[in-house]
Amino acid sequence: MTQQPSPYFFRRVPPQPPEEPIDLQEYTVAEDQGTTLEDYWRLVKRYRWLILACTFAVLVAAALYTFTRTPLYTARATLLIERKPPRVLKNQQDTSVESGDYYGAMEYYKTQYEILKSRDLAAVALREGALTNGDLSGGKEADSKKGLVADLWGAAMDWFESLMPAAPKPKSSEPASVDVKSAIGTYISMLEIKPVQGTSLVRVGFSTPDPALSARLANTHASAYVRYGLELRSQTNEEALEFLQKKLLELKERVEKSEAALNSYRRDKGIISLDDKENIILDRLVDLNKRLTAAEADRIGLEAQVRIIRRGNYDALPVVANNSIIQGLRNEIGRLENERIHLSKEFKPGYPPLDKINAQLENSRRRMLAEIQSEIKTIESAYQAAVTREQELRARMQEQKKATLNLKDSAVQYAILAREVDTNRQLYDSVLQRMKEMGVAAEVRTSNVYLMDKAEPPAAPSYPNTRRTLLLGLLLGLAGGVGLAFLLERLDNTFKGPEEVERYIQLPNLAVVPDFSLLNKPGYGYVSRLVNRAASELPAAIDGDSNKQLVLAHHPLSVVVEAYRMLRSSLLLSRAGEPPHIVLITSATRGEGKTTTLINTAIVFAQMGVRTLVIDADLRRPRCHKVLEVENGVGLSELLAGQIDVQKAIKPTAADGLFLMSSGAACPNPAELLGSKKMNETLLLLKEQYDYIFVDSSPVMAVSDAVMLSTMVEGVLLVVDGKTSKTLVREARARLSNPYTKILGVLLNRVDTRNGDYASYYRHYYHYYHDDDQMT
Repeated sequence: MTQQPSPYFFRRVPPQPPEEPIDLQEYTVAEDQGTTLEDYWRLVKRYRWLILACTFAVLVAAALYTFTRTPLYTARATLLIERKPPRVLKNQQDTSVESGDYYGAMEYYKTQYEILKSRDLAAVALREGALTNGDLSGGKEADSKKGLVADLWGAAMDWFESLMPAAPKPKSSEPASVDVKSAIGTYISMLEIKPVQGTSLVRVGFSTPDPALSARLANTHASAYVRYGLELRSQTNEEALEFLQKKLLELKERVEKSEAALNSYRRDKGIISLDDKENIILDRLVDLNKRLTAAEADRIGLEAQVRIIRRGNYDALPVVANNSIIQGLRNEIGRLENERIHLSKEFKPGYPPLDKINAQLENSRRRMLAEIQSEIKTIESAYQAAVTREQELRARMQEQKKATLNLKDSAVQYAILAREVDTNRQLYDSVLQRMKEMGVAAEVRTSNVYLMDKAEPPAAPSYPNTRRTLLLGLLLGLAGGVGLAFLLERLDNTFKGPEEVERYIQLPNLAVVPDFSLLNKPGYGYVSRLVNRAASELPAAIDGDSNKQLVLAHHPLSVVVEAYRMLRSSLLLSRAGEPPHIVLITSATRGEGKTTTLINTAIVFAQMGVRTLVIDADLRRPRCHKVLEVENGVGLSELLAGQIDVQKAIKPTAADGLFLMSSGAACPNPAELLGSKKMNETLLLLKEQYDYIFVDSSPVMAVSDAVMLSTMVEGVLLVVDGKTSKTLVREARARLSNPYTKILGVLLNRVDTRNGDYASYYRHYYHYYHDDDQMT
């Protein structure tokens, strides 16, 4: 018995090449060129209410902060600080930095600024101005200048504190010192030192709730700084005078002691003057030293020649090299040697001319040797004379040194004592002169700081700056709102518009279908009125009993019907030549509206007067019969199992020209049935009987049914819900990307037309009927 092949097998044969040359599978979307300004504008429009809410919240917070602050008034006095104090005395010492010392000048002014902010100067100003903590706070004047919001806030805080039990106040052991420290801290917190760039001016400012108090504090602080500098300089002069008086007494005692020691030494040594005698001895010593140096140099030079003589290298002696007689004899010997060599080559010894040349050569050599010996004797004699002369000069030098040292022993000690006397006397005179100058300078009270402009009570508060604070709050609110919008946009992984769908999954968007449930809700403006008017014009049976998910339940001119008509046009023009006749409609996951989309698409096709068939191939969760309100009964599962023929599986629907092949009874092996050869043969058979066939299947990511069916149809439509993640849609598109599948495009379903990204797709439609409504 031969085995028959099982009707449940996967289709392995490759599909026939399409007859048309072009299809939408070859559609290529331009690469993403990055985010444009239009994309940013859409983002801002989408989150406009969030941005406005953040801006309003921050602006209200800034307004509350501004109007709850106590206004502060800033008064400023201007000081001129010169680096060089005025020179009253001619010889007055200048301790200021030079004008060209830039870094020294910077350090000087930084020091002055720190002095202006010091606690010591603050204590002086408080003491001179007789100011207390109560004066610094402004008292009743400050309370009267608070705003209405601040008064309400203060009253609320007082009421809240009255409800709380009062805590016992700790007793202070040192109230006076604590009050002074607190006053200084408050005083410094109000102080502002601001140098004027590029000048020697500095502004001393105070900010208090009372404008008169601010001016008073600024003038008091500036005057205190001027007096503080004068007192500091006067105190320095007094300390210097006291120090110089002590040093003057010490120097006077030292002068007296050094003069007494010098006179005593003179008497002991019998010295009157050492100047003339000391000069003669020193000159003689210097002359002997020069002569000895010259003699030593001559001896060294002759000694070098003697050493050359003893080595036998006479030719290296300068006198030999420069002696004309020796050089002449050397040349004659060379000539005779050449002649002797020439004759020796031709004649034997005993030849008279050759013997004569030998005799002349011997004679010339004896003469040259005699001349060299003469020069050697001369050099040796000169060397002996140089050695003798050096020894004599050295002996005389030693004698002169002894004489000089004997004189020096007395002169050195004398000079030491005389120098000590002169030094002490000069120090004494210098200190005495300095004391006189310091005494005069102490009486002259000059300052290098001048008060140029006194502070005046300001007319307007400097804090808070209402305009700047509100503007800053507005900018911060806008920045925060926009930043939060960008953050939410970054966290949102759904599609924002058809263009993004095309860029992300590289498939054309065929249509955009609005969310039915949102059309009648408030907020749609004219769209809602248009839908309500269309619904009122429907027959009562259709309006009350039909499924609102079908286009039959909507007015023929409604936005829903127009959306599916747009999808119909896109499918009809999706391929050159002729449109696809068998279309699989699926989605990435369940709940994206693929079944509703399929039924409505089939209805709008049937409205063209063509025979249209809906095949419910979702054998796991069938819904087509429920939407069309047709009994399920027998259907696709029984047909594929061979239990019934094709005609028994097809049922008519309420729509003219629309037929349904329901899923039939549940089966244990839906994947094997849908992937069988029987399924492919059934589709080819039905294609001859119907103009257009729409196949519903399970979601792509759930099971493999849609992937197998995609190889048997002429095109696949991928339904994408507006809330489905991009990653999931891309994975579904990847599963359908095989050589046997032709993806026609994407339908973006259940979109919110109030969203700015989708409103542009229906704006012209709304305006068209809105204008028509106004004309009628």
